[in-house]
Amino acid sequence: MLESMMIAVENVSLTRGNFSLSRVSFVVPEDSYTVLMGPSGAGKTLLLETIAGFYPVSEGTVTIADKDITLQPPEKRGIGFVYQDYSLFPHLTVVENVSFSLKMTGIPSDERTEKVHALLDQFGILTLAGRYPGTLSGGEKQRVALARALAMNPVALLLDEPFAALDPDTRSSCMEEVKFIQKEQGLTVLQVSHTREEAYLLADQVVIIDRGMILQTGPPSEVFSRPAHPTVASLAGFENVLEGTAGAVEKGKTHLVIGKGIITADHAFPEGNRYLVCIRATDITLTQPGIPRNDSETSLDMLVISCTTIDQGFLLQIDGPFPLTVMIPRRQSRSTGYHPGEQVTARIASEDVHLIPLSRKNTGGGPWS
Repeated sequence: MLESMMIAVENVSLTRGNFSLSRVSFVVPEDSYTVLMGPSGAGKTLLLETIAGFYPVSEGTVTIADKDITLQPPEKRGIGFVYQDYSLFPHLTVVENVSFSLKMTGIPSDERTEKVHALLDQFGILTLAGRYPGTLSGGEKQRVALARALAMNPVALLLDEPFAALDPDTRSSCMEEVKFIQKEQGLTVLQVSHTREEAYLLADQVVIIDRGMILQTGPPSEVFSRPAHPTVASLAGFENVLEGTAGAVEKGKTHLVIGKGIITADHAFPEGNRYLVCIRATDITLTQPGIPRNDSETSLDMLVISCTTIDQGFLLQIDGPFPLTVMIPRRQSRSTGYHPGEQVTARIASEDVHLIPLSRKNTGGGPWS
């Protein structure tokens, strides 16, 4: 059964100052939670504002619930929008902020009061009704902004980094609340985010954008484990991205030449082709030199350059045939850490090596590993 599409962006282009969105296309399924990710300056907020109708497109179409709204003004699009700073009216109380749009559209006072009080109660902020934004915490402001955005029963909700200004504990609880409300009410949400944590916790789909172009779209588990572009690999947490050339294939595995060393990856790749070899720092283990390796892993003699203690354990920079970043979890690490100049052997399982072809334009998905 085909999914119904709530938001469809097709070949949208526009220019603002020195930045352009270039033939952007993606869809947001109805009742789904989509997270839009990319580096700073990638065009995430501009794309969100374009869908909301704040900027006219030079080409392409924006469709909401199968209706072309490309030329419609923001107030006619039926979309709720929440900015990172929440943009509450400082001179209005909480109840006045939430009821503002209802009042502007002529909703009768009794109906307005009933709806607003129900929203405040749903978000657990009814006791804040008479307070002003300046007296609220970050989490309280966020709840008010979400209630205000939902007051007009939008067909879709656009969120621009709504959790970025919150402390870790408040952020976690707010994410849980928003996901619960999204599921309970069957909302379609498109949210800008910088973090994989939010994508994993919230998203049914992630859309990766950089320099105004869509790079990859799919479920978080697929996109972050099988990046199809260097930018996606960086966002997915692959700290080690090295250039290599495919060599001989042996027992269904490819030996890749990188600098003066060789790394083995699962599956057969055409000999002579060049790839970006992507490895997460947590997928590299360290042992003492001289321990025999098995056929499913790469074994490299390395030298510790630096070792930094972090919450999770130790972050190391090591060097040998080529440099690597390694993260040793605390439960697996030695209490004393590692010392500069210490000789170690780095071991990398072939299944943890992901390849991105350099010979292909890195603009879309593809199962490369």
